[in-house]
Amino acid sequence: MRQILLSIFVLFLFGCNQNDKFSKAEDLSTVAKTHFTASNLVITASGDTANNSSNSTADNSRYDTENLLKNNINDSKQSDSAEFELLLRQINETHDDIFNIWDDNFLPLYNAYQFDELEVEYAADEITNLNESYIALQEEVRIIPIPDNLPENVRHRVQEIKDDLLLAISNRSLAVIEFKSMLGSDEKSHQALMDIHIANSNRYLNEAKEVNAELVLKNEKLITVK
Repeated sequence: MRQILLSIFVLFLFGCNQNDKFSKAEDLSTVAKTHFTASNLVITASGDTANNSSNSTADNSRYDTENLLKNNINDSKQSDSAEFELLLRQINETHDDIFNIWDDNFLPLYNAYQFDELEVEYAADEITNLNESYIALQEEVRIIPIPDNLPENVRHRVQEIKDDLLLAISNRSLAVIEFKSMLGSDEKSHQALMDIHIANSNRYLNEAKEVNAELVLKNEKLITVK
């Protein structure tokens, strides 16, 4: 009888041990999952944990995006700077054209007049050509575009240059009119008025030159900073 009871007790203990093993086996998936997750964690200096693979991917993506944006911005700035440089160059060339037309067409007429060697018919034709040249140049100045992407203060300065160039041309044209009046009259007032118009024209041209040089310098500094 004692042996029978002992056998039953042994069988009971064996059954309990097996149930405990099966119970632990049911938790293996959780253990495996925890182990996999832990292998992807990084412990930071502060003791916090972060997902290594996901954070690395996110950091690289953010880095690439930032670089792309910076490159696009730099390309855009360089493009704007190049466009602005062309505008300033055009203004400078127009400024020089006002002087060149005057030097090439008016000064020979005036010098011939001073030495009483100017023929009226020849002078009339040359004055007509001179006026037409300035009318064409005036139109060139009017249609000079001011880019919308420029800062408001820069746009204002460019408009000032255009206004000065137009006033310079107008005063040259007025001077030519006074010179034409001098050919058929001995009045000294025409000479005086012509000199005033020439002086005014030179003043406007100098102002335009100064502002243009200022903008060129600013643009060069922007290029250097980039």
